Amino acid sequence: MSVVFCMDTEGPCDDPGNPELLKNWDLVETAMDKLFEPSLRRYLPDRTGKHFRIGWFFLTWTGFATNPRGRDFGYHRIRDHYLLKWGEVIEKWGDEQAWHYHQPAASGVGNEWGLEWGRPPEHLSIITRQILERGWFPTAYRAGGTIMDAESARWVDDWFPIDYSNRAPLHLPGLVDWSMGQEEWGLYHPDTEDFRRPGAGRRHMARCLDLVTGVHSLSESDIEEAFRRAESGQPAILSCFDHDYRDIEGRILDLFGMIRSVSSRFSNVPWVYSTPTEAVRRYLGTEPVARLDIEAVRSGDDLHIWTSAPVHQSIPWIAVQRLGEFAQLTRDIHRSAERHWVANLHGLDWDQIGIGCSVQGGTGATLTIENDGDYRHSYHDVVAPRSATAPHSVWEHTRYYSELCSQRASGELPQTDSVIQALQLASPDLVEGSRVLDVGCGAAHAWRDLGRLGVVYQGIDSSERALQIGRALQKDLPQESTIHQDLNTFWSEKPYDVILCLNFLHFQPMFHLPLEIMARLADKCLVVRSCFGHETEVRFVPDVLLEPGFQSMRMYANVFGRSQIEDLLELEGFEVEWVEDQRQRDVFAGQPEVVGGISFDYEFLVARRVRERPSHEEIIGPDFSEPALLWRDEKRAG
Repeated sequence: MSVVFCMDTEGPCDDPGNPELLKNWDLVETAMDKLFEPSLRRYLPDRTGKHFRIGWFFLTWTGFATNPRGRDFGYHRIRDHYLLKWGEVIEKWGDEQAWHYHQPAASGVGNEWGLEWGRPPEHLSIITRQILERGWFPTAYRAGGTIMDAESARWVDDWFPIDYSNRAPLHLPGLVDWSMGQEEWGLYHPDTEDFRRPGAGRRHMARCLDLVTGVHSLSESDIEEAFRRAESGQPAILSCFDHDYRDIEGRILDLFGMIRSVSSRFSNVPWVYSTPTEAVRRYLGTEPVARLDIEAVRSGDDLHIWTSAPVHQSIPWIAVQRLGEFAQLTRDIHRSAERHWVANLHGLDWDQIGIGCSVQGGTGATLTIENDGDYRHSYHDVVAPRSATAPHSVWEHTRYYSELCSQRASGELPQTDSVIQALQLASPDLVEGSRVLDVGCGAAHAWRDLGRLGVVYQGIDSSERALQIGRALQKDLPQESTIHQDLNTFWSEKPYDVILCLNFLHFQPMFHLPLEIMARLADKCLVVRSCFGHETEVRFVPDVLLEPGFQSMRMYANVFGRSQIEDLLELEGFEVEWVEDQRQRDVFAGQPEVVGGISFDYEFLVARRVRERPSHEEIIGPDFSEPALLWRDEKRAG
């Protein structure tokens, strides 16, 4: 069972009729200082020995015309004050930052609660500016006064995976009626029309009752309900809230006393202090996404956006700023894949664009890009986490490689010498309609030349980031023509006329399997640029071009023996020709190219099919005891 305390963080409130309220920041700071004291945090450890934690639901006082209670008006004012004063201890105690919103009233009076959602649409301005000006996209939400209607509930469902607004069974006449709501200490997906009952909504809604207000005070019986639920084997979240404009140290101590009393009667129930988001994860039994990354590339009028994990939102929040004016972009955004969106910016005048989103489990992220003419944006600012599908791959962890991909795919740099020479070597078979497979295609920059020949192009690469760059920056590259896949698991029933494999093979642990796969897929010609020598030399070395934190990762930079390569390809029905690498000859005077301290002695092999693919018996022999190598041995003997 999780115990969650939510602080509606609103700053000072000067109410002459209620002297209990803290009227200025000095008084608020004195009261809140007490909640950061180790003596309070550790006053009542949970069953794991951990300390008390707080979810700070920050409010922004904007959209109002008058300020009768002396609130701290202005964007970011409350959160900025807290982070300047207590940012380090908030992080030290493992607290969470979340979002609290009061809809302004139509009257504009700063102490009235608005009941018409989106009139004015101040919530859009707040989130947009939080993304652009503070790089913050919160994941947990609490409605001001827990006031909610069908319209606001649907909006919250679109953007927030976690909502602590359920106040059942309380009824606040004229404001909100939770009397028909879910009274259990559990989670539910709210109905899209009636948020008080379960339905088809996507967010997780948790119950959160008043610690002490004029409407309700949390009691031992409330707490006992949560413990009984946990004792029955069901997950539970016991949650309550209060405000920072009161000195609530005594109330927190009273809460500890009630928890101690109740928990003593349920000694078999494990309970822990949790932040709002952490409690939801624990309830659902899901692991946190440690990091969410957003990446973006602009190509003409299109802004391509990718996320490193599936997100809660159907589209990312796209915040736009122009000459100090802020807006959310919601039109002309389409989802290209599960984690890829394309926003059309045609006719949009902008200085900055900010992007925000979050995963279902609560991890959020933002990205801000400047309209400075650079099309690459975040690919060179973000170092991706380890790949979920290839955790030992080095290719996602180097800005150098991703920048080269961008420059090649966009045409900012000329075509590589290796592609130019490879196309010359394969030219007899590169006729219109030929099927071409580009192995280790990166950002598919070879397509820049192959596309003009009218061939049917297919690229394959294990680096998803490189493929994304190519798809975004090469407008005429068919999106389906590049595949994120490891060659060793790739197959096609229909062969390719030409297979290009440039600067790829020597990064494989050994040549046998990838070369055999390519040979059996090649109908006419196979062109490989790699490192070859008299003998095979396996080199497993550090890559100093990786970003900090990943430089200890190693990669293969092998040299493969020519005779072994020839044996395999001849067995597969090819005649092999070895061709000098023109770049190494002309640029490096015939000496190996050195990159990151590793020498690469490049050479081309051109394999042309001279025999149909050998049969099963020809390869393994009729008695299955040893390879037959029949036609190859006959050829050599002849």
